[in-house]
Amino acid sequence: MAYHQKKYQQQGADQQSLCLHACIAKKIIANPALLNQVYDTLEQRYGDGLISYGSYLHWQAILNQSNDHEQFYNALTAKDKTTSALRRRTIFVGILNEKERSDCLAALF
Repeated sequence: MAYHQKKYQQQGADQQSLCLHACIAKKIIANPALLNQVYDTLEQRYGDGLISYGSYLHWQAILNQSNDHEQFYNALTAKDKTTSALRRRTIFVGILNEKERSDCLAALF
């Protein structure tokens, strides 16, 4: 029973993360200069050994699609296991302020 409860909690957290990343993608599309902060976070985390080389490359692939808004949005909100796992340790910290974050999550419910 504990396994099912934990799996259910993880699914809820993944759904919230997906929702937040959809809002993040929209904000970045509207203000591409925010990507500078995201690239800095990615490089810092990789340099500090906090993310693997594979994760680094995956994030790079997502960020490299930022010029094509639809592809960027789709890549950031992909529902595959790899992207879901990446979102759990996102590099998009600080993009949404607390009000934007709350408003985004409120739209989920």
